Amino acid sequence: MIALHLLLTVGAAAVAEPTTFKSWEFNAWNDQQGWSVPPVFGGAVAGGGLWLHIQMLPEHAKQLSWRQLIWLPHPPLSLVSQSGLGIDATRATKVRLRILNRSPETDGLLIWRTAAAPDTNAGTVRFTMHPMCDKWQDVVIDMENRWAGVVDQLHILPALIGSSGDMWISRIAVTDGAPAPARPRPDVASAAVVPRITLPGIDQAGFADAFKVLDECLISNVPVHGFTEPVMGPGGAYGENWWQLDSSLACDGAKWANQSFAEGVLRGFRSVQSQNPDGRIDLWGGSPSRGMPALASSIPRLFEVGYRVARRSTDDEVRRLAFEVLGKYLDWWLSPVKRDAKTGLITYAFEETFCEPVDTPQTVAPVDLQVAVAIGCAYVCDLARLVGEGEAATRFQKAFDDLKEAINKYCWDEEDGAYYNFNVKTMTRSKRLIVSTFDPLRLGIAPKERVARLLRKLTDPALFNWGDRPLTSLAKTERDYVEAEGPYDGRAWLGNIWTMRNLPVIFGLRDCGHDDLAARLAWDTVKVFHANYSEYVTPSKGKGEGVARYGWSASLYIQTVIEHVFGIDYDAVAKRLIVGPLLVPELRTSRIAIEGLRLPTPEDSRLSVSIVPREKSETEFEVTVDAVPKGVSLVVRLDGVVREMPLASEQRVVFGRP
Repeated sequence: MIALHLLLTVGAAAVAEPTTFKSWEFNAWNDQQGWSVPPVFGGAVAGGGLWLHIQMLPEHAKQLSWRQLIWLPHPPLSLVSQSGLGIDATRATKVRLRILNRSPETDGLLIWRTAAAPDTNAGTVRFTMHPMCDKWQDVVIDMENRWAGVVDQLHILPALIGSSGDMWISRIAVTDGAPAPARPRPDVASAAVVPRITLPGIDQAGFADAFKVLDECLISNVPVHGFTEPVMGPGGAYGENWWQLDSSLACDGAKWANQSFAEGVLRGFRSVQSQNPDGRIDLWGGSPSRGMPALASSIPRLFEVGYRVARRSTDDEVRRLAFEVLGKYLDWWLSPVKRDAKTGLITYAFEETFCEPVDTPQTVAPVDLQVAVAIGCAYVCDLARLVGEGEAATRFQKAFDDLKEAINKYCWDEEDGAYYNFNVKTMTRSKRLIVSTFDPLRLGIAPKERVARLLRKLTDPALFNWGDRPLTSLAKTERDYVEAEGPYDGRAWLGNIWTMRNLPVIFGLRDCGHDDLAARLAWDTVKVFHANYSEYVTPSKGKGEGVARYGWSASLYIQTVIEHVFGIDYDAVAKRLIVGPLLVPELRTSRIAIEGLRLPTPEDSRLSVSIVPREKSETEFEVTVDAVPKGVSLVVRLDGVVREMPLASEQRVVFGRP
């Protein structure tokens, strides 16, 4: 299937009158002009339009399941033209639709068949439209070099979400016209943006390939399902679409290649969020609950990713944008739809957690979701302060404190020394040891005395595979632990190794002051996923499974190398460049380096860091910056020792080993 973009204008007049090869005007009373319309759409013709009533969900709301608000309840339905059109594809280069769209639909599909194979679909092109719009839209689908031969029949899928609303089509025409201009493609993978690394066992080609995976996931053909900016999808068979989780996590690595792309993703999330009345960001672009209040999103990594992107930006408007988007999203998570009134915990539906096979919404409060929302409270609180929203900062700080207290009251099991998911209906813990038990290491949520007990579980090889490969998603002692192989079928969350589940633990270990353990887990993660950017890997073999070139695996691998192994961070607000590497023993015996790393500065600065072992157990840092940004300080940190100085073009800092 070929998925392509179109040129979309609303109420714009054509520059030159195109030649029309075939057209249908819906002006005659009850005359469908030879098009067949699925009965569910109605298809009445009156007043100059073919009226499509989109209503695919059950008639009675009480019959809804949560699945019907996340996945399409029915196969997509097509309007089908008469056959025998005889359109010469070499001359006809446009299909034009005039649409009045009072539905949440943003995308449709054009499918065609040829005279040479009239019973087989020859290709597919995606087209886009503005949702809930009270003006007629001229949708122009560019077919230049997209179809060939003699076109025999057209199929139009006007509704891919397929849940609600009305649409009118006044005209369908096949014409010629000038080719659509090429759309710019953000650079996330060229030699100009990919840094060079020197690490034992990690070759440059494999490192650069992670950026190529991100480029393969890049969708520049926008808008796509309401997302107005270039964005990254999951990769593989997941198709051309945005997902809250995948598209967020893809930014964590991509921001080091292209900060403006990452900022654009925030604007894209604003565009899809604005289509919902409750501040929610849907799980993915195909959610049928678009445009209506609903109870399902996905585990909200956007909070921390969006915060990191905003903090790096030199543009105050980006921080305002991040505050508004993340603040509205957070308010939805803290609303009664998601938050249990008695406990104050956040309940989940579907992919708002992992490893918890419970099918009833508003019942279970998972540990990973509690921490993700608590992180949102802390980070949006900080953004509120940065943009001068003191009242909001106070409110979100209180929300963090309350949620922290609830996590420690209800999810902690004193006897077992673990955090468990909590059932708010039965007021009981699910004594199932999931890797998310370590998530409360983040931001000081777990008290110090509990941290020690958690670390004993973390470093027990019999539980989560410590010391061999990165952490398994479920303890190996659980009855349903499994090492899934082959295509994704859901089982991989019950045992396999995921970057998305190891990165929160690395961050948590750093937050609670255990850099030594964070260093080991970060390096193990890099080694296992280097040149192996699969969706997940098997714990016993380290073999990649699922999608072979998966966006968030590549992105979080890049993030781990840059932000943890080399410990590089840039804060545009505080004007600080931080170099605080996490070095396991095998990284202390020879020179390691990263060169040509882009910094998000007005000067487009490039950073190079070389870390070299010297005599007398000393470690020397050589820090070089091309185009030094004004007023920025350099913070170098190693083994608990911190040194700060004004940033210069070349600096040498020496640390003695403790």
